[in-house]
Amino acid sequence: MTFEKELMEILKKELELLNVLKELSYEKTDIIINSEIEKLEVMNRKEEELVNKMALVEDKRLQLMDSWGININTSLSEIIKKIPEGKEELMEIGEELVKSLADVQGRNQVNGKLINDNLEWLDFNMNLILNTQTPTTYGKKNNGAKANNSIFDRKV
Repeated sequence: MTFEKELMEILKKELELLNVLKELSYEKTDIIINSEIEKLEVMNRKEEELVNKMALVEDKRLQLMDSWGININTSLSEIIKKIPEGKEELMEIGEELVKSLADVQGRNQVNGKLINDNLEWLDFNMNLILNTQTPTTYGKKNNGAKANNSIFDRKV
């Protein structure tokens, strides 16, 4: 098999895995918004499996390049310039890979922001609850009066 065909197969497999990862990242957004923790854990395991599969495919690509005497740091565009046949299809796959990767990165940033916002909201609520249940220790003595547990009747 020629280098071009092997590279094409590897890149197609990487694109396929990346597209599945992209779909999962969009599903993950809905899961985060709906605060479905169990589903989020399952989703994270699926993503981890996909990332591991992608790493294996990427290793194959690096081995292919090494076996053909190509520096592993050589960009795809430089490789395409040197290939006599199949340039158009390789360029299309390369462009799709870049676009899909950008989509996944963008969606992961959105998901990260949503998770941070949820954590901040939970932290705020926990602090609010804990503060309403803690009796005041400074100020005038109340001589046996109970601490006020109302959220809205707090004195600053």
